[in-house]
Amino acid sequence: MSITIKPWMMRELDLSGNELIVFALICEAGKDGVSVSKPMLAFLTNTSVATVRRVLGKLSERGYIERTHVGENEPSTWVACIDERSCRPSSTIENISGRNGRNRVMSIAK
Repeated sequence: MSITIKPWMMRELDLSGNELIVFALICEAGKDGVSVSKPMLAFLTNTSVATVRRVLGKLSERGYIERTHVGENEPSTWVACIDERSCRPSSTIENISGRNGRNRVMSIAK
């Protein structure tokens, strides 16, 4: 599995490395979102479950992602609330300058 971190994600969202990776992974899933458990997301991003929990909380707080399905014994479904065309959630995002405008590609083995 590979994800693409697009230039607008780096310029406009002011995300940490882990936040950027998780956000890009959720964006790759498209409008239907990604249904994944926190342990699996931790495995895919090479982080801990605690880090994933913190990152998902921060992305949710900022309005970048939304949990659309919460099942008792099923993983949550996460959907990106913003994309390249509407790169503005409910709050204002500051532009970050000085970042490299190239796409960065990261491969994650299953």
